[in-house]
Amino acid sequence: MKPSRYIFAVASILMWGAATAQERIEINNVYPINQEYFHLRDSVYYTQDNRGYFEVVEGPLEEGPARCVGGGFGAQDGVNTIEGVCVFGEGEDTFTMRWKAGNQGAANTWTIVAGTGRFDGMTGEGIATTGVEVMYKAMPLRQSHIVGSVTIPGD
Repeated sequence: MKPSRYIFAVASILMWGAATAQERIEINNVYPINQEYFHLRDSVYYTQDNRGYFEVVEGPLEEGPARCVGGGFGAQDGVNTIEGVCVFGEGEDTFTMRWKAGNQGAANTWTIVAGTGRFDGMTGEGIATTGVEVMYKAMPLRQSHIVGSVTIPGD
């Protein structure tokens, strides 16, 4: 192999690796609470449709609107089937995170399952913890703290 082809091949590999590198993210998803509970004999059925915004603490994202929907059963022993999705961003640039509530007080887990526009091909995973209600502009809000790593092709 000629030296120039060798250098080009190594440079291409390095550029591809840089373009697909995982980056740490840390965001806060803040939203008014819109959820319902249906109490059953030995469990509760839960639904939510929360619309709010996310703020970026760390990572290659810009803050914007967020919507999280989900539902499932939560048993008295702490085992549950509660899961859903959150769509972050707006217009042509959105990414969708699938989440599952942790059992017996464990953190929620999440995985990126779709992306459009700038986020097309995005992957990632991590955990989320949801805090108690916070007061913001005299309105009760909830905050979910999301951490993990993502790969955004082309970034």
